[in-house]
Amino acid sequence: MAKPVATLESVSAAADALAASGVEPSLTLVQERTGGSYTTVKRHLEAWKAKRDDEAAAVDVPADVLARGSVLARELYGHALRMAEATVAQPLDRAVTALKKAEGLVATAEAEVARLEDAEQSQAGHIDRLEMQVRELELNAAAQQATLREKTEALARTESRLAELQAKHEESLEELAGLRASTKTTEALHGQLEAIQRGVQGLAGSSGRRTAGG
Repeated sequence: MAKPVATLESVSAAADALAASGVEPSLTLVQERTGGSYTTVKRHLEAWKAKRDDEAAAVDVPADVLARGSVLARELYGHALRMAEATVAQPLDRAVTALKKAEGLVATAEAEVARLEDAEQSQAGHIDRLEMQVRELELNAAAQQATLREKTEALARTESRLAELQAKHEESLEELAGLRASTKTTEALHGQLEAIQRGVQGLAGSSGRRTAGG
């Protein structure tokens, strides 16, 4: 089955709920609530954070407070910058290098996650197609079995009808043999009758001749 797709609305709702409970919305916590892919949740969460920062920056602050805050911020920044340059130049360079390396690793990991998600989606689609083909094969097999049963039943009826016709044919042959025997008997009787008739006619002719001569 395909993975759930995280939307900007669902990610924003999850992030708002976490922030309201006093928890900083992290990618892992939001993804646990919304589901969806790593890259999609990350993109929507970044959009939510940008919107939150914009809303925070839009707060009206009095001009004198801004001025004092600006002066104080510049002083603090300058002091921090000087301290950093004086004491942590090398660690900072190492940190920057490590950060760049980490960013590269994160980018590589994100690319790999995206590739794996694409592969997973492709495999899910392939599985769906295979399941559909299996269902089609099952339906075809069921239809073929039904057709086979119908043909088997039709064959059984045909064989039964053939047996009946063969039985009737044998009965007809027996009747024909009986008729032939009866015909032969009739012919024999007819021949005997003709012989008797000829005999009677011969006797009658002899009697007439005797009568005429006497």
